[in-house]
Amino acid sequence: MTDSVWHNLSRFDVSKEVEQKGRFDYLSWAWAWAFVKEKYPHATFEKHIFRDNQDNPLPFMRDTKGHTYVAVTVTITTISHTEIHYVMDNKNQSVTHPDGGQVNKALQRCLVKAIAFHGLGLNVYAGEDLPMDLDEQDYTLVLEDFTKAKSITDIDDAWRKHATAIGTLGKAAKTQVTDEFKKAKNRLKAA
Repeated sequence: MTDSVWHNLSRFDVSKEVEQKGRFDYLSWAWAWAFVKEKYPHATFEKHIFRDNQDNPLPFMRDTKGHTYVAVTVTITTISHTEIHYVMDNKNQSVTHPDGGQVNKALQRCLVKAIAFHGLGLNVYAGEDLPMDLDEQDYTLVLEDFTKAKSITDIDDAWRKHATAIGTLGKAAKTQVTDEFKKAKNRLKAA
């Protein structure tokens, strides 16, 4: 049964359903869920509820740095996949105090990603780890701050200044920025 769910959903070409917001591709949560329900009428999803330190229910959780995340589990037949997604602002930057609209959008994005683990539209997310998470101007500003640093304190301050944006990067982009940081720091140590 697991092979048939993956087989059926991953074979469907979603390219005609892909929408674009800025430079990002995405699938509409309504379309994705309707497609799954048409194929698997008993499919379900759960938007996870978390508890704060006063036992209040919240539709999001916070990490130790204050960044917020949501979680959604999609179950098709007997297979469940859970996805965690950060809550972001309109520039795709992680937020620490989200409003209701930001949480709702994150939950819907998380739903589509959990569906993708079952096979539908997984290819839409294939390039997520590429260094496109920061736009060109922001990326240039980060590198300029590393280059302008005159001391170890300056370079560490530059890292802290951009830590939130760097934290949202995919693996490849984060590696590239980290390498540039290390080069700049080594240059300062050698001076």
